[in-house]
Amino acid sequence: MTTVTIKIDEISAAITAMEDLSSEVTSQAGVARSASPISLPSLSESTLGKKTRWLDDHLEDLTTRRDLAILLDTEGTGSASYTVTSDTLSNVKEMLGQELAAAAGTIDATSDQDQLDHLAGLLETWKDDPDVMSAMFTELGPDGTVGFMATISSAMGYGGVGDPDVYTSLAEDFRSGLATASNAPGFPAEEFGQEIVRFSVAPLLTDEEQQAFAEEFGMGMNGANILTFLMGDTSYSDDFLLGAANQLDDFERMARDGVLTAQDWYSHNGYGPLPTGNETGWYDDPMAMIMHNFGENPEAGLTFFTQPTEDGWDRQTYYFNDREWKADGYGGISHAVEGIGTSAENLTNDPEATTGLVSRFLDQVANSPGFNANDAQPASPYIADLLKFYMPAVDTALRFPNEDGDGGSTSLTIDNFGSFDHYPILFTDDLDSLMQVSMSTPEGMQRIAEGVGVYQQTQINNIAAALEANPDDPDLRMQLRDVLQRSAALQGFGEYSVGQVEIDGAEDRDAQRQAFIDLVSDATSLVPLPGADVVGEFGSDLIDFGFSQAVDLGTDAAGDAFTSEAAAATDNANDRAAAGTNRVKITAYLALVESGVIPRDEVPDSFFQNGRLISAADIPPDQVSAYAQTAMSGVSSYASNNDLEGPYRDEFLEYYGPAGE
Repeated sequence: MTTVTIKIDEISAAITAMEDLSSEVTSQAGVARSASPISLPSLSESTLGKKTRWLDDHLEDLTTRRDLAILLDTEGTGSASYTVTSDTLSNVKEMLGQELAAAAGTIDATSDQDQLDHLAGLLETWKDDPDVMSAMFTELGPDGTVGFMATISSAMGYGGVGDPDVYTSLAEDFRSGLATASNAPGFPAEEFGQEIVRFSVAPLLTDEEQQAFAEEFGMGMNGANILTFLMGDTSYSDDFLLGAANQLDDFERMARDGVLTAQDWYSHNGYGPLPTGNETGWYDDPMAMIMHNFGENPEAGLTFFTQPTEDGWDRQTYYFNDREWKADGYGGISHAVEGIGTSAENLTNDPEATTGLVSRFLDQVANSPGFNANDAQPASPYIADLLKFYMPAVDTALRFPNEDGDGGSTSLTIDNFGSFDHYPILFTDDLDSLMQVSMSTPEGMQRIAEGVGVYQQTQINNIAAALEANPDDPDLRMQLRDVLQRSAALQGFGEYSVGQVEIDGAEDRDAQRQAFIDLVSDATSLVPLPGADVVGEFGSDLIDFGFSQAVDLGTDAAGDAFTSEAAAATDNANDRAAAGTNRVKITAYLALVESGVIPRDEVPDSFFQNGRLISAADIPPDQVSAYAQTAMSGVSSYASNNDLEGPYRDEFLEYYGPAGE
């Protein structure tokens, strides 16, 4: 055994000197390298860098020992001793974590500001160190972890003697430390996640456990607030998340047929001073927060929803359709499936399960009580992102109406677009609900516009690229006409949907329609036209599961569109159809020019700015009709005005109304 004595002032001075030395060496080496006319190998990263890294590594040794000494010096003598079998960094870190746990255990509502600042400063320093945090939370245990949060919550709610902001930052750093520990090798993350839920949700404890916990920590009726807060970090390990989610799922199942449902229990225990981002006025819903976490950790989310349960419990049906989400407006569950369904890892590793999950979610949530444009606005951006990501499925459901079913994954091929072995099935009867929830916020409306614009332009680009190689091919000419006509259904349905909701920030519903069409045009303009580097042998390299994710109009583009000086659209369907045909003519013309099908020397100067081809978004609203006439002259070799206007208008008008009718 080795006994080590640390004098805090002396080790602190050594730390400061080493920090200054490391910084000065790095700085002066950079000055020398930049000033020298010849190479200085000795100052290279591989040579001098080793020395500065040695200093930095030993700084960690010194800092760990200093902070351990500070915790051990309970009498304020300025020095402390500790005894270990071997004075290694790993052993000292373990002791530091244990002492941090002991210090956390001393905090209560009577702790003074110095005590709070002392612990807060140490947590701020070590919350990202897996060795220290693993030791700390192992020492605390799940009951001590929840107990500490109960103590902080009590102090915040009943006027502890400390600064309220210190309590909040202390709680947040404590939570960050738990996430760090959950990722540490050897830490029992899954079991810890389960037990965190058990000690937060009193009905999961035995009477003896409840009594023992209450005697030690005195938690009141705010366990749902505590658990929701703890699950607010998105960097937990998958094992920890699944442990917590599976345990809370057991509670939801157990309570579902009992006297008090899980939501009833949350409504009694879901209020507290810990900040959870809940602005709905409803209680905190910890399962909703776990769902948000799955949105950021989609591989764990896919596992949760697809792993078999012992009794055949259908998690998907329960969480997608049966369970109420009034506390968070379907935000958490929608975030979960948006993250799961757009994850490159999930789509690569198990595309069938991933796309089947998306299909069943969109079908079931669309029919869930409470899922509507008024009550599910928190879900809007996530549902919109899913529909944007899978816009070809939306288009397919419009063009080939299908009756409701069980959902699932299927192969999908769209001419002049691409083929997918696995793609979610969408049902026509669900589209009204899904689109209106999506359109109920500016962000959601923007995402749908991005998806519509990019999907349509990608098809036009691809057929233009094919025509460039075979301009006289009659089949390709026919396909171009069909592509231009088919875009009407999606356009009409989008404009109908945005006119059925009320969006904050819009003057009226006509302004919403105009903003939507402006955003579609802007999104279209961001798709690289054929002839650019992104176009391959057949068409756009943007084609992928998430082809439309490549275009983002930026923050608050919808808000900017609402304040545009452009004349607002009307609800006259024939006027809207005419505006749609003008846009299609212009975008087709630009694609054919860029691909080389239409020679540039035949293009009027008005279609160029500073030598570059304009985009549809560059055309002033009051000049769109004139530009469309010129564009139609160029496109007429491939599709006549009658070919476009009649069929486009007919299909637009058919879908300028509910999709399910």
